[in-house]
Amino acid sequence: MNNYERYTHILTRSVNHIFKHFLYDNDIKEVFTSQTTPHDAKVTIQFDGTMKGELIINFPEQTLHQLTKNFFASAKGNIKKYYPDVAGEIANLIAGTFINQLQFIKHNLKPSPPEYNEEHTTLKTLYENINLSFESRFGSFDLDFYYKDLLHQ
Repeated sequence: MNNYERYTHILTRSVNHIFKHFLYDNDIKEVFTSQTTPHDAKVTIQFDGTMKGELIINFPEQTLHQLTKNFFASAKGNIKKYYPDVAGEIANLIAGTFINQLQFIKHNLKPSPPEYNEEHTTLKTLYENINLSFESRFGSFDLDFYYKDLLHQ
């Protein structure tokens, strides 16, 4: 298994773990068609250490709305104000699970705090890229991982 396949497998396992065990969503599945548009909300977490890059999770508004309703079931009125917090928390959970699993192959990474609707890696052509799409009971979303593996060069 090459690094691209290994990281894809670990990312998919991380998403499945969070959705199945934290959000109790046994319907989560990887799909092979993009689920978002450039106008959808995104949350970004940067990585530094034995790998540099960023994890971007793109959420269509309907998906983010359903996830937010799950977190803030008793909230009344406009729940859009919670979107950045919910997107950031889901990104933190997935990134944390991903980082934990990478430790088993000798990676040591430090994540940044999640940032809502901001991207920092401007020269993405210089990075390897993994694009994954998922469907869940909350709706669909995409995950993009841009990275430079400094450990396995």
